[in-house]
Amino acid sequence: MVLLTFPNGLRRLAATAAALVALLCGQGALAQIDGCPDSAGGPRDKVVIGSVAELVGAVGARMSRALLAAFEMQFEQAESELGKEALILYCDGRRIRDSGSYSASVVGILNDDQVLLEVGARADGTDIALTYVVIPIRHYVFFEDGQQSIPGYHQALYEQSRISAGLQDLFKGNAELRLMAALALALRHEKLADAETDAGRRRELIHRSRAFYCDAIGSLEAARPRNDFLGLPPSEWQALADFAHTGAARLFQKAVADTSIVSTLSVVDSERGGQGAASSACLSLS
Repeated sequence: MVLLTFPNGLRRLAATAAALVALLCGQGALAQIDGCPDSAGGPRDKVVIGSVAELVGAVGARMSRALLAAFEMQFEQAESELGKEALILYCDGRRIRDSGSYSASVVGILNDDQVLLEVGARADGTDIALTYVVIPIRHYVFFEDGQQSIPGYHQALYEQSRISAGLQDLFKGNAELRLMAALALALRHEKLADAETDAGRRRELIHRSRAFYCDAIGSLEAARPRNDFLGLPPSEWQALADFAHTGAARLFQKAVADTSIVSTLSVVDSERGGQGAASSACLSLS
């Protein structure tokens, strides 16, 4: 047997290299979202669609493309399409979990990996339950700020007939989806603006955050709960409405307080239009 020995300097170098490898592997694991394609990682905002196999059986390439197109269609008239803002992923190996599974640590990891929204569908008796996990809201508002009225984990009920022509019809014209994604983008841009030191970039982020809050306001009326108990629970809808209005007003005040921003402040007309868009924070210049 041959016994090899290493000088102390080499031992320290080897230990440092091993630690670096472990760190990089850990970062790689962070970037890979469980149950999603290998290409899911990378420094880009993401929207994750969980498996819908429970509702429709096996999901082939054609249905997967239709699902992605239905999501992107929600934003084709927005100031910037979600497809340009975020990577939309259909993750056949990922299933939506109960709210307790989205703990502070789990949501913190997803937020660090720039996941904006996770959506999952399941059967609920004769209806379909869609779950929306709005990662920035759950991370910053529910866990960090302790606002229990807006958990960032929301479920809405839909009629089974919504998927009679294909599951993608569940997401076409889906005001709740539009509302959740707009709020996720608004809060993400606001946090980026708060941390930005470059004046020009900060101005751009504030404008975009305000625009997304206003787009959420414009989606509220269409997402209002129905009398037949379909859609969002009324208390959650109201909490989301308050959050959208408060956010738009907060960003408006941030813009007004900065002389370099107020000179470029413009009217933000909601892309959804309708009565719900008439917020003074979106339509006023002073």
